[in-house]
Amino acid sequence: MATQQRKALSVSVLVIILYLVKLRFSKTKTPELHTKAPLPKKKSKGNVDMIFLKRILGLLKIVIPSWKTKEVLDLSLLTVLLVVRTFLSIYISSINGRIVKAIVELDFNLFIRRIFSLAMCAVPASFVNSYLDYLTKIIALGFREKLTAYFHNNYINDKIFYQVSNLDSRVPNPDQRLTQDIEKWATSLSNLYSNFTKPLLDIFLFSKRLAELLGWRGPVYCIGWYFIAGAILRFVSPSFGKLTAIEQRLEGDYRACHTDLVHHSEEIAFYRGQDWERQRINTSFANLINHSKSVQMKRLYMGCFDSMLVKYGAVLVGYAILGLPVFGPGSEEYIKKVGNDPSAITRDYIRNSSLLINLAKAIGRLIVSYKEVQNLAGYTTLVCEMKAVIDDLKKGQYQRVLVNQGNDRPDSQKPSTVKMNQGELKESDSIIFDEVPIVSPNGDVLVKSMSFEIKKGMNCIVTGPNGCGKSSLFRVLGSLWPLFGGKLSKPTMDKMFYVPQRPYLPAGTLRDQVIYPHAKLHMLRKKMKDADIVKILESVNLGYLVGREGGLDAVNDWNDVLSGGEKQRIAMGRLFYHKPDFAILDECTSAVSMDVEAMLYNNAKNHGITLFTVSHRQTLFKHHDYIIKFDGEGNWSFDKLPDSK
Repeated sequence: MATQQRKALSVSVLVIILYLVKLRFSKTKTPELHTKAPLPKKKSKGNVDMIFLKRILGLLKIVIPSWKTKEVLDLSLLTVLLVVRTFLSIYISSINGRIVKAIVELDFNLFIRRIFSLAMCAVPASFVNSYLDYLTKIIALGFREKLTAYFHNNYINDKIFYQVSNLDSRVPNPDQRLTQDIEKWATSLSNLYSNFTKPLLDIFLFSKRLAELLGWRGPVYCIGWYFIAGAILRFVSPSFGKLTAIEQRLEGDYRACHTDLVHHSEEIAFYRGQDWERQRINTSFANLINHSKSVQMKRLYMGCFDSMLVKYGAVLVGYAILGLPVFGPGSEEYIKKVGNDPSAITRDYIRNSSLLINLAKAIGRLIVSYKEVQNLAGYTTLVCEMKAVIDDLKKGQYQRVLVNQGNDRPDSQKPSTVKMNQGELKESDSIIFDEVPIVSPNGDVLVKSMSFEIKKGMNCIVTGPNGCGKSSLFRVLGSLWPLFGGKLSKPTMDKMFYVPQRPYLPAGTLRDQVIYPHAKLHMLRKKMKDADIVKILESVNLGYLVGREGGLDAVNDWNDVLSGGEKQRIAMGRLFYHKPDFAILDECTSAVSMDVEAMLYNNAKNHGITLFTVSHRQTLFKHHDYIIKFDGEGNWSFDKLPDSK
């Protein structure tokens, strides 16, 4: 009966192994997505290869810029404590053997003394273990702090943050890359150091001690078994790094769906698009869940292999090694040495088994930690993709799928590298377009060439149908879009100020809404006081806000508190505070009445600000001297307005 059970068990194990090997050789497939858009193909999607090593070394230079940083001190202290913990483990193993020997010899007093010795070791051991966990988390926070500071300095710099989202198409969710992915990368790297350094130290020190007690065969047999097990695990293991990178991208897509719902909730509600949005969000979530389930299934299979090879296989090898002193080649010498004393043999067995268990755990952690390296490779890929995009933008180039002018269809398989400034950019007191094309970032030509000059005092209005290039003209002027040719001369950015249709109201005080992007210190340096800010608010018919909200230091959710017209008047007050030479006004008074609009434009001209306006309202023509008119078919004209006075 027992023989039949063993045969059945052997057949079951063989079937499981063959099935898992089949999975290894079969082509790994990503779960079928509900959307038809394929995932973008990228080089090295989180594999542990030379590209990963090059990337991780580049990031390490950021988080550990020199040997004098705090992280190096913490890592050194962590290494010392890991060595201390290993020696404590060796000492505790010897105490365990002595305790068992005292039990076998029925020596109560010796037993109490050994127990007391073990209790005394518990105090430093507990502190060391807790401090190791503390140091690992502190190092992770340090890595995150350094890497986040690097990205903040480069991403929130000049117009890079705009270009990442609006020009380059490689990173669809930069907010996730800068928050969640960096945090996971830092935590993974910090844990990996402990999970690699501690096993290596344990392997060296425990092997040295076991070699002294059992001879070289003991540690060699143990390490040899794990080497074989590691090779098998490496052979059957899927690319968890690539799977982790895909999972993070799907997480970002799912989060982006909810972000769009929040940002565009009013429009969606008016369009009654809740069903469409629900379908979109559910589809994105289903993609994420299906992929996560697939990853968990692969981890289940790998867990089976881990248990069979690392856990149960190691137990069999361990018993064979522990039997070496009694049954091995030097058994007669060992038995003679201990005087055939059962208590001494038991003591040595407990001590050696404790050392061997610790050695086996160390080797097992080292082998299984390969999966942690794969996860780190996945996070490294995501972080380095963001870094590569920022580096390219700083060099003046970006990657994007361009419109194929032959068939007006984008080639989704071949994103192109585009230089942002192919024309000539000069500083001037006037705005001069000299044969400048208006081209969108994806290569769609809106206007082939524009040439005009607007000097200070030449108030100009831009009109035309939707999508003809009115706002695009301002994006090229503001260097938000690439300059694809010609010569563009313009004043410095501090002499131009942009006022959009939907102004940005940052979190802060009422004063901050008027002086943005200045801080209060900048305001004082301009020799302006709160009384001047109140006058500006009164000049845009918002003087009542000071009393209603409780003063200029009042903090509120201004996007929720203020109406559309009040927001636009705040933006005009911001213009009067900065007093630039040129004001770029993009439908900035569409939510205010005509009489208030006329008052705002007159105030702007009284401040000596030259107006460069986009608007459909003909009532604004009287405030301007010149007009740029687009016909929507790529043609345009620049003329003087009659009776502009």
